[in-house]
Amino acid sequence: MRGPPEAVPYPAMVIIKLLIAIAIVAGTLFLLFRYHREIRGESTPSPVRGKRKDNAGSANELESFIAAYRRDKKAAAASEPLPASAPCTARTSLLTPHTKVCYMVLKTGLPDHHVFCNARLVDALEMHPAHPLAQARIDLVLCNNAFVPVAAIDVCDGDESSTAPEREKAECLRNAGIRHLRFTANGIPKPEEIRNLIYSA
Repeated sequence: MRGPPEAVPYPAMVIIKLLIAIAIVAGTLFLLFRYHREIRGESTPSPVRGKRKDNAGSANELESFIAAYRRDKKAAAASEPLPASAPCTARTSLLTPHTKVCYMVLKTGLPDHHVFCNARLVDALEMHPAHPLAQARIDLVLCNNAFVPVAAIDVCDGDESSTAPEREKAECLRNAGIRHLRFTANGIPKPEEIRNLIYSA
């Protein structure tokens, strides 16, 4: 006959119990941490939900910019230029109101792209820094995910495009394969239209 099973040595039992207790405590802490994040709204959203949320946020942000643009337009009309002796202060905005609206249209309509503001032609094209048009300004440069420029956008008055430097700038961009678009302050397209404008043949 077999005798009774051998008892597990006392130190081994203590170690096993400690390991089980540590596993239970770690699992409890993990569950509490997950629950705490969900309460605070920090849980990682699914790609679809996150995308919808981002699009909704961008649309609301665009509407806020349009409202601010209308207010800034009225304020700009009433303001006077500062005298040359006035002290230097930070600008209230890096972009003009209508350029801000165009920026938000690009960010909303093309969320998979990058937008750069107040760039120079030499920043978008491979050209000699001494080229006469190297320092010509572009309001917004749109780049794809690889940071390759795909479009240059200027927001301006309609008659500005008729100047010789502006015509030469547009020609340089077209020759380099970069779409050049000009929008008037009242002719900025909607976010759902911008992709087709840039990528249409």
